[in-house]
Amino acid sequence: MDLIEKFKKYVGFDTTSSENVKNDKASTDSQYALSEELAKELTALGGQNVHVNRFGTVYGFFPGQLKRDPIALIAHIDTSPSASGKDIKPRLIKGYDGKDIELSKGITMKVADFPTLKDQKGDDLIVTDGTTLLGADDKAGIAIIMDLIDGFVSSETPHGPLEAVFSTDEEVGVGADHIDVKELKSKFGYTIDGGDIHYINVENFNAASMEVTINGRSIHPGSAKDKMINAINVGMEFHESLPRYMRPEDTENREGFYHILAFNGNEEKVHMEYIIRDHDLNRLHDKMEYAKLAGRRINDSFGQEVVEVKIVETYKNMKAEIDKHPEVIEKIEKIYKELGIAYHFEPIRGGTDGAVLTFRGFPCPNLPTGGFNCHGRFEYADVTQMKQIEKILAKLFIA
Repeated sequence: MDLIEKFKKYVGFDTTSSENVKNDKASTDSQYALSEELAKELTALGGQNVHVNRFGTVYGFFPGQLKRDPIALIAHIDTSPSASGKDIKPRLIKGYDGKDIELSKGITMKVADFPTLKDQKGDDLIVTDGTTLLGADDKAGIAIIMDLIDGFVSSETPHGPLEAVFSTDEEVGVGADHIDVKELKSKFGYTIDGGDIHYINVENFNAASMEVTINGRSIHPGSAKDKMINAINVGMEFHESLPRYMRPEDTENREGFYHILAFNGNEEKVHMEYIIRDHDLNRLHDKMEYAKLAGRRINDSFGQEVVEVKIVETYKNMKAEIDKHPEVIEKIEKIYKELGIAYHFEPIRGGTDGAVLTFRGFPCPNLPTGGFNCHGRFEYADVTQMKQIEKILAKLFIA
């Protein structure tokens, strides 16, 4: 199978993860099917110590012929629960003409809505039928790594030691928890989980998760005067108390945000889930305190504890730790320059397994996959970029 065939095969597995995270296994059983398939393929390629842990994380080691330090390449198996990952129908567009793309009848991906398409003119793209996500996040990363290993083995090209790791539940924030750094032979690695080939990520959001519970008081509306506390109304009041233009749809670059993920309940009780993000840790803490203050002020107005706000920090910006290991970035910069590919350092407006691993003493910047518009039905993969990215990675091991 070539790179395209591998990618199409992997997106055929429904590996949607769930926010209902478990402590002893992956959040969804469906992820294990792809885990087992990847382990089977790694074994067939001659990988050593290939195994799958209880979370579905796949490990495989290829010692190579060149004596040098091993490098880990990491990608994640799961796809986001934000859109359906079932019955994906990938379609290859060869030599994209730069115009709007009809995904299926009545569903069109417009260049006006997704300007990055202008830069893909002439490239080969893989798109969806507009009813599911594609899964380029991160099966493009998996396909690139697997095709790279396949190429080394089939061509007998001498290469340095390569360690492949495929994690589960990255999209729900616990992928790195499913990776045991003590099992790795490598001292550093790269997550292959980015986007455009021209952007390298050494910086990510500091992150927190927030759960808000509204404890209302339901009374028959006919006699509710001065008695009812409608939890739905209070929930809306809390949400509107947060800065209006500090949301993902209104921010960019290093601008932080509050993002509501869920709002469920009735007059008696409401449960709300948020993520809070900022590249600056102090500003993240300010956002956390502001949300707590909003809850206290609403409680003051009722004279009782109606709003409960619980906030937990989940991961931090990896840049400070990456800066302590400049050689990890210098390797990539050198390759980009040798291949004549322009690059920029772009702060991730999100997180990766690599950010958490970096804080565990395993430096792990993030490299691109050629995937765009992730987590939605307009997701697409630039195959031309995927092939270039594979060449970049190859030079890590044979240069």
